Amino acid sequence: MRFMRDHWFGILVSGVTFFFLCVFAIVLAAPRQDEQKRGFVPCIEAMAEKLHTCNGKNMCVLSSVVDNTFCNIGVIGKGVMLWISKKQPTPWSNYLFTPETKRPSATDDIEPEESLAEYYLNTPDIAAEMSELQKLNQKLENDDHDQ
Repeated sequence: MRFMRDHWFGILVSGVTFFFLCVFAIVLAAPRQDEQKRGFVPCIEAMAEKLHTCNGKNMCVLSSVVDNTFCNIGVIGKGVMLWISKKQPTPWSNYLFTPETKRPSATDDIEPEESLAEYYLNTPDIAAEMSELQKLNQKLENDDHDQ
């Protein structure tokens, strides 16, 4: 009992850290894309949407990451609850699965070489354009230093 009294804070911090490392490992192992939007996919999409609107504001970014973490924990908890109620065979069946991906469509048949050739035909001399952009960049930097 004396050990617990002397080391309670370290044990608490270690337990919380271990829990979040386990959640991190589970999310890392889970599929990130699925046509049916199962598992952690809705959490990832919600975080991406929120990060897109943050415009680099630190507290907004931190808030979206924290919200995503709690969403991920909710998905794991839902899996455990579904398993307890015998609605799925294992606690991880709702987030560790074989993802369904989009089947190729008719527009996916375009060969990359054809589209690349078309790009080069429709684009003026890329090397000359890049050289001109570098000269303009250098001029802007020189003007900026002169002021």
